[in-house]
Amino acid sequence: MNRRPRVTRNTSAGILETALADRPPNILLITTDQQRYDALSINGNRVLRTANLDALAAGGTNFTRCYSACPVCIPARRTLISGLHPQTHGMTGYREAQEFNPPFTLAGCLRQAGYQTQLIGKLHLHPQRKRFGFDHMILSDSANYRPTSQFQRHNDYTDWLIRQGHFHHSNSHGISSNGRLGRAWTLPEELHHSSWVAEMAARFFETSRDPTTPWFLHLSFVAPHPPLIPPQAYWERYAFRDDIKACLADWAPRTEPVRGLSPDSPVGPFDPDEIRIAIAAYYGLIHHLDDRIAYVLEQFFEYGNPRSQEPTYIIFSSDHGEMLGDHHLFRKSLPYEASCRVPLFITGRNVDLPRGQTSDALVGWEDLMPTLLDLAGTPIPPGLDGQSLVPILQGKSESVRDFVHGVCLDRVPYRYFITDRYKYIWFIQTQEEQLFDILDDPNDCHDLSENLELLLPMRQKMQALTRKLDIDYDPERLNPCKNQTPRALGYPSMIKK
Repeated sequence: MNRRPRVTRNTSAGILETALADRPPNILLITTDQQRYDALSINGNRVLRTANLDALAAGGTNFTRCYSACPVCIPARRTLISGLHPQTHGMTGYREAQEFNPPFTLAGCLRQAGYQTQLIGKLHLHPQRKRFGFDHMILSDSANYRPTSQFQRHNDYTDWLIRQGHFHHSNSHGISSNGRLGRAWTLPEELHHSSWVAEMAARFFETSRDPTTPWFLHLSFVAPHPPLIPPQAYWERYAFRDDIKACLADWAPRTEPVRGLSPDSPVGPFDPDEIRIAIAAYYGLIHHLDDRIAYVLEQFFEYGNPRSQEPTYIIFSSDHGEMLGDHHLFRKSLPYEASCRVPLFITGRNVDLPRGQTSDALVGWEDLMPTLLDLAGTPIPPGLDGQSLVPILQGKSESVRDFVHGVCLDRVPYRYFITDRYKYIWFIQTQEEQLFDILDDPNDCHDLSENLELLLPMRQKMQALTRKLDIDYDPERLNPCKNQTPRALGYPSMIKK
């Protein structure tokens, strides 16, 4: 049964408009890296504490069904700055050293409209230092020191850290940038990458900001992307809890943990205690982020400072999620909710936004560029795949699309689409299919592909979509998994067979 997207509103709130200033509003876009949707306590997490982000989300509109169309760093970030779906901009997997020249960029459009545009943190596009419309960049694509890398040679964070008298190399703590091992950060908290990003933002407000123009700041944290090394105080808040564990689907393997498995392995089965420590460290990184973001906002909206009255929109999201051991899977790039569903909320200060609003409209990262331009009162360029979410904020619309479509052609090539209720996954190499009712089963635990009454309409939708894209999709060759382990995922137990 079809179900219209629902919006819950505080009816006492006024209409969407910029108040308290004649000039356009400031825009603060905060992004994290690899933060799954349920890694906020307001989104249902009962262990992780994110009091500051929760308050921000509750002060505006929390979008509960935002998806990353290609849940991998570079494709997602291309989508963010261009408003283009990965199918359009052409990056459908992790590919370094490929220059990107979109017709328009978010920062470029805002700069043309008179905004001061600033990036602090991760951009992860090629070549490094290409500005993509930013007036200035404080760039750090990784928390690691990689001076001889072809792709991440420039790192303002590690340069700063060395100037503080600390030589920081990627292996100094022994924790991989893609692995599931976790431990406490070895240096003082103020030297942590997330602390540095927040401090650079505070300095921007205090010393680098042009007070005569509105500003657009993209505050881009690397955490909670591995290495899973939160500061000591945040490590201790979660590391010794015994109520942390991953989710295991009906279709996931039930074999013993694989011994000698690489810490970077994206598939298990994993040791449960190792996963518990990984989740604890991941939560510690996010809790630390929560406090650092509060610090940034306190510095800008400082009591008694005239800038505290400036209208400012605040947008928070993440490029993709993290499997975090669910179904014996780790890292990103997969079509499961833990990997492709991300947090998104839009709120603000000194702007008349509805408060306490939630929307379950299907939205994606391609919608951020047109939405931010719309909030700024700046024309939206033609040809974007995204749609402005402002009509949803205003209560004039409950949705911007009927479904979202995702693709990733990395280690496990697939396409997926999500309707109001169901998610359909097509694994390209093995021709396997999975089908989930993500309203009743938000963790993808029970595969419904054995139910032909549900499956056949999904096949018809995928066939129509792939036909438009001139992609070979033959229903006669398809192989529904029927709640069994997909061979496409490459579990060691499947390989041995």
